[in-house]
Amino acid sequence: MVLAGGKGTRLRPLTYTKPKPLLPLAGEPAIVRLVQKLAHDGIDDVIVTTNYFAKLLRATLGDGSDYGVRIRHVEEKTPLGTAGSVKNSESLIDETFAVIQGDNQFEFRIDEIVGVHRKLGAMATMALVRVENPSEYGIVELSDGRVTRFLEKPSPHECFSNLINAGIYVIEPDVLRLVPEGKPFDFSRDLFPHMLKSGMVLAGSHVGGFWVDVGDPRSYLKASFWALDNIEKKGPTGSDNTRRTLEKPVPESATVRGPIHLGKNVCIHKDALVGPYACIGDGSEISAGAKIVFSVVYENTCIGENAVLDTCIVAEKCRIGDRVQIERNTLVGAGTELGEDSRLAADSKVGPFAVVEPRSVVQGTLMPFANDIERICHLLEKSYSGLGLTIEEAKVCGALCELGEADVSSIARFAKVPYSTANSILVSLQERGIAISFGNAPKLYALTQEDVGDARKET
Repeated sequence: MVLAGGKGTRLRPLTYTKPKPLLPLAGEPAIVRLVQKLAHDGIDDVIVTTNYFAKLLRATLGDGSDYGVRIRHVEEKTPLGTAGSVKNSESLIDETFAVIQGDNQFEFRIDEIVGVHRKLGAMATMALVRVENPSEYGIVELSDGRVTRFLEKPSPHECFSNLINAGIYVIEPDVLRLVPEGKPFDFSRDLFPHMLKSGMVLAGSHVGGFWVDVGDPRSYLKASFWALDNIEKKGPTGSDNTRRTLEKPVPESATVRGPIHLGKNVCIHKDALVGPYACIGDGSEISAGAKIVFSVVYENTCIGENAVLDTCIVAEKCRIGDRVQIERNTLVGAGTELGEDSRLAADSKVGPFAVVEPRSVVQGTLMPFANDIERICHLLEKSYSGLGLTIEEAKVCGALCELGEADVSSIARFAKVPYSTANSILVSLQERGIAISFGNAPKLYALTQEDVGDARKET
């Protein structure tokens, strides 16, 4: 069971336009790397639970045949929590099974946990790892392999252990009888404490090697760098995620330092510096003199001349102006434009669909459409295509959020885009299931709603 339904709120603005399991790690969606790992470890039957961007996840993973496994997708209509999500798939489970959070990346094998589980006759067994700061996780105390104490996300003074719950479990089907049907229920907050109080055997397996949950900017970068190191170990001909995917030659004056991932149709100009530890998505362009180190750039993004990206993440379809500086642990959402000589201070979050004026300094969070972003991204999530939005498209969606329904002229004025641009955008949004049109003189447009009646559908 791979749990992939969460919204990934700590990685916003990236996850407004991509679900967290599809965020790239060295050119591959994180959940694809996870499925490949499970297949390598001998698991051939995978159930993926989905909710947020479910269509896009299904389209990406398919039936699993590309990875040598069978994948079945089960969508939660409303979020049910980790244990509730598994309960929702109970009819598909008839044997001991593993549960893995969809944002996990790790090196140890699942059968290590299965061995401890069977040796102790446990009803459920957690994978446990040691960390320096356990207060961000659920901490565990063990005695002879059995869990004797468990506390979810303790304050620093409450920490009695640095062994934490890695979000990977081996479970017996009978345990699901303790989970209520159709109600939110969590493994850590609800099920495991109940099992301890009931005297059921809850075991822990201390595992070693690399592990990370891709839940925040620092851990996402950590997972990206780990993925790059794995590519580097394979050698220059061991993977398509190498420099040889470039169709245009790198100028002699440019410097490319590994480990790196360069996607298809990436263009690097003179005097640019890319790497070490840089991932550049398909179709992106690195202009002359730009410097990108310890950073991730998604697809179809343009980095301006002499821009500097240091330990940051820039999403898809962005335009980064000349001499822009993006500092450590900053996230830039999709479709954002940063004017020349602007600077994003460390730990900032900008976008999606933001416009930063030239020579501006941003510190903290800058998010346009703050009142409407949830609805805009919900419509994007439910759209037929799963494609992103340009800034102009987002402006039109924002105008429709405010206006409710309007003709093209009114929408163009409110969104501050030319009439012809607004008209073509509305046609595109309608084709993608994000907007509807109705009426005749003049034709009116509105954002799609689930309860929209036939009277509002264009005939």
